Amino acid sequence: MKKIFCIVLTFFILNQSFAQYKILVQGSYPNLYLQHKVAHGETMYSISKLYNFSSAQLATQNGMTENDILSTDKILKINLGKNNFTQDGQSGENETLIPLYHIVKPGETLFRICQNFGKIRIDFIRGWNDLVNDIIKPEQKIIIGHLRVDLKKASIVTERIINTDAQETATAIDQTEPPKKDETETTTSTTPKQEEEEPVVEPVTNGNDDEGFFVTSYSVNSDNSVSTTGEAATFKSTSGWTNRKYYVLCNDIPTGTIVRITANNNRSICAKVLGALPEMKENKNLIIRISNAGAAVLKITEKRFNVKITYNK
Repeated sequence: MKKIFCIVLTFFILNQSFAQYKILVQGSYPNLYLQHKVAHGETMYSISKLYNFSSAQLATQNGMTENDILSTDKILKINLGKNNFTQDGQSGENETLIPLYHIVKPGETLFRICQNFGKIRIDFIRGWNDLVNDIIKPEQKIIIGHLRVDLKKASIVTERIINTDAQETATAIDQTEPPKKDETETTTSTTPKQEEEEPVVEPVTNGNDDEGFFVTSYSVNSDNSVSTTGEAATFKSTSGWTNRKYYVLCNDIPTGTIVRITANNNRSICAKVLGALPEMKENKNLIIRISNAGAAVLKITEKRFNVKITYNK
């Protein structure tokens, strides 16, 4: 089942062994691509599985056959398409999304970038880049979409992708889940390892009563206060785990509104509305989706749960 993903990205959650780089998209829409630097022992088949291709597709993209032997450090072209690239806020089960950037050129506006890269929803691109307005400047790096990869293979992918503009290995991971113990391990070992249960990672807070970064922007006005209750679910986001910024998707509440979400256990957070719920069957009967860091603060573990939403008109 697909889950809605709409992230606001301000920080990368990085393993200490990785340097911080931003992965730049190559080419022009719709012919976007990345570049993969072949490591020792990699094959056309193993690389194709990293990017949700068949080995035949990967070979065709690079003018080769799927049985060709790959030399170490060879550069392969990785096309971005429906199997591995998303601009509509969706990710699959057990997937993580790695942000992909475009460097703003002189004269470009946020609206023009949205149009040039496949008519991206402007509220999505604002959210991904944590923009409070549409003002951007030349040389600024703007997220224009995300690479969809298997969560367990994300560290391998980001170690192999290169940025031709910087001539450096791009190793920044935009993880949509808290960091896990073994994500920095490579696949060089031939001994299978038994999978361990992932540790529970708590978001950083200022105490049990901390409602998050947006609590200071939440206006308490009983005359204009509106409350509603209903069923909620979560979406994956990097935001909130360290910066305490929680976000929601919901219908009938204007984008940018600060809302207070209260769970049945009486825990609450304040969050900003990113936009409406996309029209998908997974959202049937839902009134809201909450970023996973916000749900963690609320001590929510169920896939669906009831909440009370309060905001001011």
